[in-house]
Amino acid sequence: MKKQYVISVFVNLTFAIFFMSCSELKNSLPTATPAVLSVHGPGWADTASSNFHGNYIQAMYWDIRPCQQCHGSKYTGGTSGETCQNQGCHSKPGGPENCSTCHGLPPGPDVYGNTSTSTKGVGAHQIHSIGTGSVSFVQMRCEGCHQMPNGVYGQGHIDSTGHANVIISDPLANLVTNGVSPNPTYDPNTLKCSNTFCHGKWTLPKSGLASDSVFSGTTMSGANYSPTWNGGHAQAGCGNTCHLSPPTGHNSYSQNCSVCHEDVTTSAGKLKHMNGKIEVYGSVRNFR
Repeated sequence: MKKQYVISVFVNLTFAIFFMSCSELKNSLPTATPAVLSVHGPGWADTASSNFHGNYIQAMYWDIRPCQQCHGSKYTGGTSGETCQNQGCHSKPGGPENCSTCHGLPPGPDVYGNTSTSTKGVGAHQIHSIGTGSVSFVQMRCEGCHQMPNGVYGQGHIDSTGHANVIISDPLANLVTNGVSPNPTYDPNTLKCSNTFCHGKWTLPKSGLASDSVFSGTTMSGANYSPTWNGGHAQAGCGNTCHLSPPTGHNSYSQNCSVCHEDVTTSAGKLKHMNGKIEVYGSVRNFR
């Protein structure tokens, strides 16, 4: 009788040790229904379920390293024998740590699945990175506003703030004109950027320009507009986004802008600029 009891204890202890690596993750998730034989419970792979694993990972500030306890360091099976890369899931290099797992191409979805430009994760990403049918300019790269990490857990990528770190280093946004340094910044609380060349933190001196007759004073200046990141297309029109129409310091004329700036805008108002250059009568002059 004593021998049988010892064997029973040994077997129970062995099973406890075997499943210990998954117990912490399992206890953090909703309780599975008795009819479903799954460590994670029903809906773990269903994007429409409240128990979808993406929701759990989001609550963990996108830290998926605990998954390695059962699925292995490369998420290809590990002790669980279940790969995260089967049936087309996370099949790109790096598996679930691939950038595209969380970041869709503009205009979305963002890491929360949103696609509307009114959400901060989507916002004005598209117009900055690929433009629209009515606006064309020097397209920005991700690193123009974000510190690109060397991996998922690299410095400046994931932290407990709940928002992306924005450091506007794009050359056009920082273009210095006539001694004016833009010093662009972004406020994650108000969702506003400010002091960017792109939105009018610039001055253009009359001195040295062949077409100085258009000046009403000694300089022209931009509007230094502070758009709201998720404010939408209403903020993209002429007259507020970068400069007034005509800009401050520019003589007023009854003609359409396209009469002189034919390489910049058409009579239909289709913009062709935002490149840090003055384009008039087919000639091009740098702001510098």
